[in-house]
Amino acid sequence: MASTERWKRAQQYERSYWAARAVEIASTKEQLGWYKWRADQVATRLGELGFSGLTDGKARVLEIGSGPIGVVRYFAASERVAVDPLNDFYGSDPNLSALRTTDVQYVTGVGEELVRPDASVDLVIMENCIDHTRDVGQVLSEIERVLRPGGVLYLTVNCRSIVGFGVHRILSTLSIDAGHPHTFTIGKLRRLLDRPRLRTRSIHGDSLFEAWKADLTSSKNRDKLKAVLQVSEYLATAYVERAAK
Repeated sequence: MASTERWKRAQQYERSYWAARAVEIASTKEQLGWYKWRADQVATRLGELGFSGLTDGKARVLEIGSGPIGVVRYFAASERVAVDPLNDFYGSDPNLSALRTTDVQYVTGVGEELVRPDASVDLVIMENCIDHTRDVGQVLSEIERVLRPGGVLYLTVNCRSIVGFGVHRILSTLSIDAGHPHTFTIGKLRRLLDRPRLRTRSIHGDSLFEAWKADLTSSKNRDKLKAVLQVSEYLATAYVERAAK
């Protein structure tokens, strides 16, 4: 668990990042295409895993750590809720708020304390934000609580090698990477999801080698340094079912 002070530093970093991107995103409409592409990907994979009932527009969907827009904006559902601790900031920025839709309920809050009834959600989305939270275990407990039995958690997170994990922990402690209080290997992610009320249906990691090679051959010195320090990250994706008991 990260300290409150460490988590607040991460949130300030996130706020600064989006403040710098707001005008760019507003003037480059294709930025929104990524969110729709991801929502379509999730719907397709849910169908492949036998959860087509979550893609017919009747599901109650909650996204944790949605950022200013959220994947949930493009996911067909009867109820769409996006929770983020920086929601007030996103909503007050005219460039970011203009990208939202009125049929998504944007809520200021944290994953550690979801203001939702027990078993009231069919699908939880966590798009690359679990490493931004303060208490990872508490977030998972809250997800278990609000998901109905048979509901699904879709989660992605950037992972590193074991060596990269250790190096990144040092960088994070020193606030050199201020935005990420936590770091993951795919093994750590598997252990995190190994809970009595959760059943992992699918987990997949992209290629660490390809991520390292892309950083090493990048024109950006920051990316090259990541390769040298072995902190290159690759995306891991998990679909997890809430067990009946």
